[in-house]
Amino acid sequence: MTETPASDAAPDGTDATEATDGRTRRWAGHREARRLELVDAAVAAISEHGPEVTTEQIATRAGVSRPGLYRHFDGRDDLQSAIAARSVERLVHELEPVWRPHGRPFDMLATALRAHLRWMSTHGNVYRYLKRTSLGTGGETATTNVRVTVAEHVAGMLVDGSLGAEVEPATAHPLAFGLVGMVDSAASHWLDEPYGASLDQLAGQLTEACWAVIRATVGPARLEAAGGTS
Repeated sequence: MTETPASDAAPDGTDATEATDGRTRRWAGHREARRLELVDAAVAAISEHGPEVTTEQIATRAGVSRPGLYRHFDGRDDLQSAIAARSVERLVHELEPVWRPHGRPFDMLATALRAHLRWMSTHGNVYRYLKRTSLGTGGETATTNVRVTVAEHVAGMLVDGSLGAEVEPATAHPLAFGLVGMVDSAASHWLDEPYGASLDQLAGQLTEACWAVIRATVGPARLEAAGGTS
């Protein structure tokens, strides 16, 4: 008698390999969703407890044990990287209207700076945590991610003429990173030592300073020709 080969189909008729792959994808999706929940809990713990937050405080906020927390991360560095990535994602989302500017270039610059400073002020503890942990690992990876994200957008606005005359990439990118570095340094100092300056005062001061650098680099004549004067 000829034996009939065993079927590879699952009881519901689905190929066994496809069923296994489907379960694997669902499990991976579940783990990724759970990891994101833990990262959001970590960010909330940092906001509450400050940059010196402990792993135990993060785990408590997440409702898990310390070992349970690290089952989803490859150590503390992986957790810190995930927090940094999530913070950059939120920053980009909150500043999304800024990347689609309209109006006078000077006013758009003022709006962008005020929005960025508001984010830093609102998420001050998270910003300090990113700065503290990145320095602790011998680099500035976490805070650089935030600066690079903003600087790349600013460079794009310079190249396409959103902030006045169209600027060649070779000039726009160093200019953008220099401006963002100045703003980041000034804002970081202001968060710790405001000396009575309000957010609006700092925004106004930095807008004037940044615009002066743009004018000096691009040239007043080019900005005026493009209608980009303040």
